[in-house]
Amino acid sequence: MRFSDILRLCAQNLFRRKSRTFLTVLGVIVGCCSIVLMVSFAQGINERNEKTLKSMGDLSIVTVYTAGGMEVEGGGSSSSGSGEAVKLDDKAVESFRAIPDVAGVTPVVTLPYNATAKAGAGGRYIFDGVSIMGIDMSQLDTMGFTLKDGSEPLRDGQVLAGEWTAYGFLDSLNNGAQRSYEDGSCTYNAATDRCEAPETEDPFFDLLTTPLTLTSGVDYSGDPYVQNLYGGSSGGSSGSGTTGASADPKNVTVDLTVTGVVASDYNKGYATVQGFIMDLKALKALIAQIDPTSSAARSATYDQVYVKATDLSQVPEVESALKAMGYQTSSYEDIRKQMEEQTRVIQLILGGIGAVALLVAAIGIANTMVMSVSERTREIGIMKALGCTVHDIRVMFLTEAGAIGLLGGVVGAVLSAFVSLCVNMAGMAIFGMSSDAFSGVSSGSSGDGGESFGMMLWHAIAGGEDVTRYSVIPWWLYLFAVVFATCIGLLFGFGPANKAVRIPALDAIRDSQ
Repeated sequence: MRFSDILRLCAQNLFRRKSRTFLTVLGVIVGCCSIVLMVSFAQGINERNEKTLKSMGDLSIVTVYTAGGMEVEGGGSSSSGSGEAVKLDDKAVESFRAIPDVAGVTPVVTLPYNATAKAGAGGRYIFDGVSIMGIDMSQLDTMGFTLKDGSEPLRDGQVLAGEWTAYGFLDSLNNGAQRSYEDGSCTYNAATDRCEAPETEDPFFDLLTTPLTLTSGVDYSGDPYVQNLYGGSSGGSSGSGTTGASADPKNVTVDLTVTGVVASDYNKGYATVQGFIMDLKALKALIAQIDPTSSAARSATYDQVYVKATDLSQVPEVESALKAMGYQTSSYEDIRKQMEEQTRVIQLILGGIGAVALLVAAIGIANTMVMSVSERTREIGIMKALGCTVHDIRVMFLTEAGAIGLLGGVVGAVLSAFVSLCVNMAGMAIFGMSSDAFSGVSSGSSGDGGESFGMMLWHAIAGGEDVTRYSVIPWWLYLFAVVFATCIGLLFGFGPANKAVRIPALDAIRDSQ
């Protein structure tokens, strides 16, 4: 028999018992929807976890430090195998760069004294307790520092500012008012019954065009105005902070020019959020200017070093190499592994629940095919008497079983896509475009007029940077569902098909009369 004839007979046999075929296909549809939707919810959790990890910053950064410079005999994680305390110096930095899969290395030094940055006429705008970090500027690109605006510093006195540094300044002529920005926090609004994030306002001034002064000292306790504003006890006037602690002759004041703004990344230091980043040599010179006797200015060692792996997957190998050299390390690798493991377990559990429903549907396919073989005994005998081969009969019954699985898989995949879309649309309408359902934090536009239906529909399907989806169905899951349902049909139809080919032709004709 030609395969086209087999397909025609298959269609005729399936439509002959419409109710039974419909119920069998319906079972496959339910099973297929169950497994696809269960896995899609796990994929949604995985997508949210990935966004959470991404919000943590550059996860390929490994922070290297020593265990207090203590000498430990016999090696270990805080000393070399020779019993000598390991040091974070220039020699160590060069050895880190020689490690395979290391993209960049930079020593990190922070200003060990309190500092105040001022801008505007008469130092009107004040940022007290600003963070100052020094890095090797030649490693800026290789370490993954991203400039959101401006350019790299080229001369002394030029620095980079953190992404939200401009919002750390307060207005001393306006009762210490500050500009607000969306930082992930929220305030409960009783009128809307939501925890709403603050709107981002324009800063008081443009950092790239406004000269700054930085004041610091060994015993510098902060700007007097800010100290008085928040109940400090440093004394001084209540004006713009020109007397008191800031006027101490031991304090040092330097002019700064901001040439660029870097993207915030806590893994690269808090200065990338609200602070200033200087060249390492310039910061050491500033420390020496503040305190010529400071060991930090004279020392050739560093408190910590940032090491960037070429890829996130290479972080464990890089950390192992660093620990083998006797250094302590820290990274988000353990957190990432734990989140991935939790997601994997959830996927297996939810997938298993869906697989049970599909197994029940597979039993239904087997039952349908067994009944079909029993009802068509005479037909099988006639086909054999007319010269149909055993192979043709087996293929015919397997085609019927496979068709039931294929049809149920296709319809189930389409129905799963519709249910997934509805779940995401409902989530966006209730919690907003970007939200955390557990903490009650929501941001972006919700479905109550702030976001067009078409845009919500697109975000529910394709997702986005600031979009939370609760059900995510990747393309391979649709393909897997259809192929798996078809294979289940073929597998559970194989037994009835073998039963059909074992029926003797003459016995089949005689018994059916």
